[in-house]
Amino acid sequence: MFRKIVFHRLLRGQQGFKLQFFVSIAVLVLLCVYLFSLLTEVTYNKRATDTESGWQKKPLSSLVTVVFRQFEEADNDVADSVLSFVSAFPDMQVLVVCERSPYPPIELPPTNSSYRNVKILSLDYEIDSCPYTSSPLSPFNIETEYTLFVPDSVRVKPRVLHQAVIEANANPLHVIAIGIGFHEIKCQRICWNYRDWTLKYTKDPTGTICDAVTGPHALLIKTEYLSKVPDPIALPFPESLYLQTYVKMAKVQVLYHTFGPGRKVLKTLPEKQIVAEKVKEQRSTFYKKYKMKIVVGEDGTVHEYGCAKDTPRCFPTVKGKPSYVYSDKHTPPCCLRNMREVTKHVLDVLEQAGVRCWLETSSLLGAVVDGNVLVWADHVELGIYSSDIDRVPYLQRGGTDADGFVWERATKGHYYSVSLSAINKANVLILPFTSQNGTMWPADWVLAHQREFPERHLHPLAQIPFAYVQAPAPNDAHAFLDLKLGPNAVEKYKKLGAKLLYP
Repeated sequence: MFRKIVFHRLLRGQQGFKLQFFVSIAVLVLLCVYLFSLLTEVTYNKRATDTESGWQKKPLSSLVTVVFRQFEEADNDVADSVLSFVSAFPDMQVLVVCERSPYPPIELPPTNSSYRNVKILSLDYEIDSCPYTSSPLSPFNIETEYTLFVPDSVRVKPRVLHQAVIEANANPLHVIAIGIGFHEIKCQRICWNYRDWTLKYTKDPTGTICDAVTGPHALLIKTEYLSKVPDPIALPFPESLYLQTYVKMAKVQVLYHTFGPGRKVLKTLPEKQIVAEKVKEQRSTFYKKYKMKIVVGEDGTVHEYGCAKDTPRCFPTVKGKPSYVYSDKHTPPCCLRNMREVTKHVLDVLEQAGVRCWLETSSLLGAVVDGNVLVWADHVELGIYSSDIDRVPYLQRGGTDADGFVWERATKGHYYSVSLSAINKANVLILPFTSQNGTMWPADWVLAHQREFPERHLHPLAQIPFAYVQAPAPNDAHAFLDLKLGPNAVEKYKKLGAKLLYP
């Protein structure tokens, strides 16, 4: 009878009854969802508090150590974020790692037993620090199978952490990224060209298996991996860690579920600008330390971290062989750029003075092969007529010209060097040749791959693209190179690479 009355009222379209009916249904649905989520939360909390879980029959507190790494001293939510973990996992180890003892101090109530497993570790070591405990990621501090790195302002959800551990166990080569609240985390691809000193990021909007991720997130990693990378907690974190795990062929898996957000920090624009500048400095320090000279961001922005006019060049040369050749690398791109700058300046000076000059051996080879400085070259070579030296005052007396370039005569042999600056020795060698009976002879100097040659190669001089300018060159470049470097010099270079010049 009741069902008939309800049905009859619905058909008659009484607006008040219709509204009351559908509101009642919605309330019942929401109540069921709430009760289900509450039951699930209680179940996971029970597992978390040292009740045996289905996976390996171990509590999460014995599997995971939590590490807070990057936060701001002036405004942070670390204390409440720590409380979130110790409330859910009373026996879980929690480490707060900072560059120096935080000031103002992080307030952790000493009388609260929940904080008994929380340690604040400073990287600002004293001279009497114990060598075995000074590293916050030493075996003395982390003994669990997994380490969970957590950002500032987070609230743990036990069921999400449990799911992350399950995923990490199922995919041993994956780092698990866990988002925070409604913040978006984005997948990135990394291309690290070791030989060319270049790092490139690209976006992968739909990816869930990544090389790195951006945006606020926690990350779960097997603790043993931390001993396989050189600097697992370097700043900026976790950007620095992802570069190191990428080299070790580890992937980052984005977890579907997220932790809860904490209190919002750094609310004002000046605070955010200060932090952004600090991260920029940290990034520069890290890239320079690990010799990444060019970094291309996912938006295509190019950042350079190499040498400049006011800093030393990136490599030493020992016994005529630059250090990067031993590492099977090309010339650092910043050094190539500096050599091109010196080359353009020297060619302009020589041309204005009416000096007859040409690209010599290794530089001519670079012009023929790539139209540029050779990717292994540590200097540029120009030949000149020794009778033209008097036309350039700086070749006679040396010194620093009006543009800051340094002109010097070699201490051994009658040739010259022009450097980018007194500090940066990216240079062009100027090699004088003396004409005698149709043959060009080195004028009282000896260098590898240099020898006499017929003067007809210079009459007339040709023009060839080199280092983004048109440079004078012998009129038959291939024949000239075969004379200096042996038959089929260009083909041999393509096969041997640096070994042709640095045997």
